[in-house]
Amino acid sequence: MSRIPVTMKNMVLICILVSASGYLTAQDYHAISGSNYAGALGVHNNPASIVNTPYPWDITLVGLQAKYQTNAIKVVDYSLLSSPAQSKFFVSGGNYARKGNEQLNLNLLNTRFAWGKKTVFAFGANLRSFANVRSSAYNFSDSIETVNELFALNPGNTPLEASMRTSSWIELYGSVGRTLFEEQGFRINAGLTAKVNRGIGGGRLDVTGMYRDRTIVNGEPQYSLRDGQFAYGYSSNFDRWNSDRSTTENLREVLLTTRMGLSLDAGLELLIKPSGEPGFMEDEESYYDYDWKFGASLIDLGFAYYRYSNNSRTGRIKVSGLDGTRLNNAFVDGIPNIDAFSDSVAAVFDANTLSGDYRIWSPTRLVLNADRFITSAFYVNAELNINLIGLLGDQRLYVKNLNLIRVTPRYETRRWGVYMPLLYNSQNQFWVGAAIKAGPLLLGFHNLGNVFGKNSMANGGGYIAISIRPGKRVTGEKEDRGIDCPPY
Repeated sequence: MSRIPVTMKNMVLICILVSASGYLTAQDYHAISGSNYAGALGVHNNPASIVNTPYPWDITLVGLQAKYQTNAIKVVDYSLLSSPAQSKFFVSGGNYARKGNEQLNLNLLNTRFAWGKKTVFAFGANLRSFANVRSSAYNFSDSIETVNELFALNPGNTPLEASMRTSSWIELYGSVGRTLFEEQGFRINAGLTAKVNRGIGGGRLDVTGMYRDRTIVNGEPQYSLRDGQFAYGYSSNFDRWNSDRSTTENLREVLLTTRMGLSLDAGLELLIKPSGEPGFMEDEESYYDYDWKFGASLIDLGFAYYRYSNNSRTGRIKVSGLDGTRLNNAFVDGIPNIDAFSDSVAAVFDANTLSGDYRIWSPTRLVLNADRFITSAFYVNAELNINLIGLLGDQRLYVKNLNLIRVTPRYETRRWGVYMPLLYNSQNQFWVGAAIKAGPLLLGFHNLGNVFGKNSMANGGGYIAISIRPGKRVTGEKEDRGIDCPPY
């Protein structure tokens, strides 16, 4: 079994890149949040939303969404409208805490069908991946060659700390939505989603309480670490990857040794109906109209399940301390594989094997959404995401969501749509996004800086989805509150 060689220089770079990877978050097709036309994709934001949709059925054949944010990596002189030939990619230097965020999800055959106006079902498959990485403040320069040089640049940056969480899984889900109460002026819908998953890969890293010391020996400064604990591990199914087998065979081996996890979503929606609504025989689709729509949902309450690889370790710095020269001697000449790396860790630290099963909790959050009809086909949506997973305590492994506050004006009909999501995320960044819907296609960008800027490619992302719907409206055209256009 061959592995990627690891050198000291590569290890430092890898640690910095890991510190830039950040949080992977939820299924964020921001443009259509709160929309009556979100269809099957709306279930991932609030399972109750699938009820108030005029389609008798819809299928998202495929949807892909990615989001990322980091302050540790920079991409300059490049945008989606320019050639990558002149672009530059580098690890940022300077003295500050590193962090980052990222999300990837693939939606396959997400299907929704209505059993009348008041009961709706949905199901499908998703591939989802999350990570969460941060570090304490440290000073870094790309000219660093040794651990001692790194220590010399960080006289006051102690304790040295870092953490990483990453979790990826395949899930199958089933949802049901139902109208619970209906009066002349309002309607309340509820929804529930149950998900079963197989954990493809999960990893963790924790470094806490490491202090840097400086002494003078023979007139030269010497640096060492004292105190501090560490733990790192990854899921054992990746140990089954063997370069002597084909990619297909390796993927089969990795997937066959995964474990099962579970999660739940639940939500409510309150629709405030417009006054003077026309009768159903005049305009049947007016049944789905509203002046206000308020939603509350609990999303991703659950976990993915893994077992530690035999190369996972936990330990601490020896009482005698650990000098930078010894770290160089142990790691600088290169390490041929992960087994050799674990041997070096055992030789340098007081280390033990980290074993057994472990859970990485999904990014559980409360989502509050308000959607306001303005006029014609114009709406404004506002959303607040509150991360709840941290309430479980730091002793649990979990990933977190990047979203915080979003406001989205949209002009949307059944077939066409133009959207401008405005996102203030949990990392205090403000992004202006944009999206369009044209028939079956939904295409959007989280950060227009990726398109029109030259220094924003390390922060942003986008999404694309292909959905099919019935060719005719089941409930008819809107009389006053929509745009009359050909059905799709």
